[in-house]
Parts: sequence; C-alpha cells; structure tokens
Amino acid sequence: MRRALLVSHRSPAQAGGGAARWRSLIQRLPDHGWQVDIISAPERASATELAAGGSPAAQRRASVMGRVGRLADPVFGLAGLRPDALPPSMLWIPRGARATRRAARGTRRAARGDYDLVVATGPPMAGLLAGRLGVRGLDVPLVVELRDLWARSPAFDRGGPILPALERRVVSRAARVVAMTPEAASDLRARHPYCGERIVEIPNGYEPELLAGRDGTRAHAPGRPLTILHSGAITPDRPLAPIVSAMAGDDRFRLVLHGFVHPEVLASVSHCEHVEVLPASDWEEATRRMRTADALLVTQARGAGDATAVASKVYEYLAVGRPVLCVTDGGATERLLRRLGHDTLCARLDDPPGIRASLDRLAASPPPPVTTERLAPYSRAQIAIDTAALLDEVASAHRGPPARRTSRSPHSEW
Repeated sequence: MRRALLVSHRSPAQAGGGAARWRSLIQRLPDHGWQVDIISAPERASATELAAGGSPAAQRRASVMGRVGRLADPVFGLAGLRPDALPPSMLWIPRGARATRRAARGTRRAARGDYDLVVATGPPMAGLLAGRLGVRGLDVPLVVELRDLWARSPAFDRGGPILPALERRVVSRAARVVAMTPEAASDLRARHPYCGERIVEIPNGYEPELLAGRDGTRAHAPGRPLTILHSGAITPDRPLAPIVSAMAGDDRFRLVLHGFVHPEVLASVSHCEHVEVLPASDWEEATRRMRTADALLVTQARGAGDATAVASKVYEYLAVGRPVLCVTDGGATERLLRRLGHDTLCARLDDPPGIRASLDRLAASPPPPVTTERLAPYSRAQIAIDTAALLDEVASAHRGPPARRTSRSPHSEW
C-alpha cells in the first residue's frame, strides 16, 4: 500500500461541497492501493456556518465580511488583487507548512520519509502554499490540485503580478498540476508553458449512488407550478435577478433556493412572490430535494470564475436526472452541458429573451436525462481510479534527488 499526504486547509470531514471531492477519494483510494493521511486546519464554526444557510450567524458573518471587503477593496486594488485573494485562512500557511514538513520527513532513516508523495489541494489556497513550503528541499514529489483557479481568476485577481508569481512558485516544481475542467487546464498551460504535460485534467463529479432511482421526464401535475430549485450557496457573483425578472408574472414557475443566500441577494428577492428560501441541510436531504424538483438551476457570472469553473452541484444535478437550467456568462458549465447534449435550457445572464425562451422550453418539453454512459467519466468511482493512476505514475517516476528532475521553470526555490 502506497501512502500519500494530503495538505488541505479545509478538512475533508467538514460539511459542504468544497470538501466532498477528497472526502470521497479518501474512502475510495485504498481500493486502488493508496492510503491518504491528512494535514488540515482545525474545524471551526466560522468555517462551516455558511452551510447553516438561513442561520442568523451565517447572515451576520456574510454582512460583516462584505463590509470589510468593501473597505479593503481600494487597498487591494492598488496591488492588483481582490480582497478574497488573501483571506484569513492564509494565516494557517506557516503552521500547515511545519506540519507538512514534519510528516513528509517521516520516521524512516532513509532519504525518503513515510510518504510516496504529497498532494496539496485548494481553494483555500493556503493548502497549496503550505504544501509547497512544507516539501521544500525534501526528496518527495508534490502534486498540486487547483479545484478553482486563483491567479487570473476574476474572483481574486485584478491583473496584478502577485498571484501569478505565487502560483508560479507552486506549480513550477510540481510533479503534476491537476485542473478540474478542460478550460482551466488550457488556462494553466497557456500561463505556465514550461509545465507541459505535467498539467492534467481530472474532473469533479458525483457519487454513483445518485444514479439510482432516476425517473426521467416524469409527468407534471396539471395546475401546479414547476419547481426550479437552486441547491447550495448564492452569492452576488451567482446572480438571481435575471432569472427572477424572467419569471415575473409567470405563474408556471416557482423558484426554491435551498442553502445560504448572501444578504444582498436575499434582499433583492425577499419581495418576490414566487421565490422560497430554505435553510441548508445535510447532503441526503439536499439530493432528495433535487430529485423532487422539476428543474435545477445553476447561475454563475464571470466574477465567480464562469470561464473555467463548473460547480460540483452541476454533476449532482445531472446524476439525479433532472433538467438543468443554466443561466451563466457562457463559460465552462455551458460548454460541459453542450458536450453532454443537455444544453437546450442554457441562456446568458445578459439575454432576457433567451432566459424566457429557456423557461418556455422547460414548460413545453423538458430535456431527457443525460445517459449514465455519458456521465460515467464524472462518477467519483471513476475519478478515484484516474487519481490513483496519476499518483502511481508520479510515485513510480520519482527516482533519486530533486536535482535529477526535469521540465523545471527558471524560478528559484522558495
């Protein structure tokens, strides 16, 4: 059994979609020859309270962080950053790096420690930086996983030099750099051409059990509005105004928001008669609601990284077999649905007639589910196989001291 050390600011045991990928992989990888140990920050209420959706604590925290962000924005702007680029989680980097170094050195007297490799995953990006610092000078390969982009993402970067320089320090010495979408992988290859084939794509995905009980295009009860469900957090960069405006005065639909809704967004829809807000729940209840909805909504603007990012809930939407209403800026999610032949309900945020046309198609002839065969590459069972194969490749290729490795960038060691 080979051993990998995972470095992640967010614990895989934590609630929420950001931890779901590695929570699944840690359970599945032993079947493919890999044991995974974890270095992560302590779980705190402030880290998980957004999962509490409608709780007053979550709303207060979001309001406070929004005010802090607005006050700090001019200062960050001078550095070419957005405030979210350097969140409080960055304070964990020294502690995470020390813990990684201690673990990666191990207890063996040999040149290598107890681990065949280290995997650093983010966001939060503190995990990537801690992992990179932790393996500095050690004879252990580093695999870097970017579940969302950081540098040059409009959610974090205003075009300044700081994030690209930090990202370059991390990826330039990585044995592999894993991206979640073809668009993210292409972006990374264009900005880091010296990495070459070390940049690979292993997508996000869904738990296989979600495929059970798909009921396709079930009959809709006459006279009852079609329920359009959004599952998960809604922030200003996941706007509701375009879809709510398109639904105004149309009794055929009602919109259900299941999860945290940012106070600014909540204020904008609180007067809408056909909008219902439900607090977040555990995963089982969330997926049950997905199955019983008539359609499932994804909304994502450029500011949320739409060009390269696909929210993990989109794969769950597809797995449960409900129609996906996609209202975005035409980025990676729309392209994914187009590749899967499920793009008849796609519309652009700046195209009100297009959104209304998608709603009309939903009411008249909703698309059938994507076949399980086409969804197979996104099953987390398959993702575990692909991840194990990548880790095997890295571990098998690692020989001798770091000086022997090739395809390095011209940048110095941290």
